[in-house]
Formats: sequence, structure tokens, C-alpha cells
Amino acid sequence: MTRPTFSRTNAVILGACILSGAAGYALIGQPGMADQPMSSRQAALMEKIRNDPQSLSPAETLSRLEQTIKEQPEAPEPHFFIGEMLRAQGRPEDALRAYQSSLRRNPDFVPALVSLGDVLVELGGGAVSPDATRLFGRAYELDETQVRAGMFAAMGAAQAGDQQKAEQAMRYIYSRLPEDDPRRERFRAMIEAIGETGQAAPPQ
Repeated sequence: MTRPTFSRTNAVILGACILSGAAGYALIGQPGMADQPMSSRQAALMEKIRNDPQSLSPAETLSRLEQTIKEQPEAPEPHFFIGEMLRAQGRPEDALRAYQSSLRRNPDFVPALVSLGDVLVELGGGAVSPDATRLFGRAYELDETQVRAGMFAAMGAAQAGDQQKAEQAMRYIYSRLPEDDPRRERFRAMIEAIGETGQAAPPQ
């Protein structure tokens, strides 16, 4: 019998479940599910995803993601979602490796670019390293709705001493915001700060 496939729609559903329930799951690698054949377990999970996805426990979510990795080894989404679970549990180093696994499958997967950049900033004590700057910049290049990523990329340039590049990036992002966007006020202040001190305050 063919195993059930895992569509991108299901990946999105699982992502929402992870973000809402991952904190309650303490031990990756021990799903804590009742003993039963893997095929039966996965079929039951897929039925649950179809009919009542919000009832998935973090353990069930992880089990489904791990199975998806086996079924679709080139898909970036399950690695990204596992990274989100690990990060929610306060395990940034493990999350970093999961995000890297996601990006090895798709170097332009925007959610993983942003999350890996965030973890690098966290591990760096708030500093935006050259690697994080590159990740944020690429995320914004691919998707200009990722304004926060663009802001962090500009911050990274400023922290590296390239005030001109930082100011140019900030002005570009500023110019792309709608006139009524409340973030414009924040950007004006950051552009002025870069021009005066070569630094930018962290994005909110």
C-alpha cells in the first residue's frame, strides 16, 4: 500500500500547530506515542490532519514531520518546522542545524532564511554577523514583504562599518513602504541614527 503523501497545504497546517503547541513538547526523538505499526500510526495521523488538525499534539506533529522527511527528502518545509519546534523549546543550536538542513534543500526558502538569521543574532548576543546579514538580505531580496529582514540586513551593514550601504538599504526599504505605514516613522529615525553614528537601533 502506498504511504500517504504530505502536501504543502498540510505542511502549512502542521506549521500552525507547531507554533501553537510546540512549547509543551520536551524531548525531541521520543514522541511518546502508543506502540503500533508505523504505517498505521502515520495513516491515523494523516486522517487527523484532514479532519481535526488542531487536535494534533506536538509529539504527533513531530512524528509526522519525521515521516515526511523520509517520504520527501528534498522538501525544505519539515526541516524548517522542526527548527521552529526546537527554537520554541529554547534549543537554538539544534534549531540552527534544522534551518540549515532546510536551506540545503532550498537555498531560497524565505522562512528558513529569516529564522536562521534570527538564531544567529540570538547566539551572537544581538550582533548581526556577516552571515546573518547575508541571510536577511537574501530574504528581503526574494520577498519585499519581509521588511524586518531588510531592517536587520541594514543593521548588519552598519555594524560592519558600511554606513553608506546601510543608509542606502534603509532608504530603499523606506521608499517601498506605503505612505500610511506606521513603520515609516521608525525608518526615518533609523536612517537619521545611521547617518549620525553609523549604528541603528534594533528593529521592533
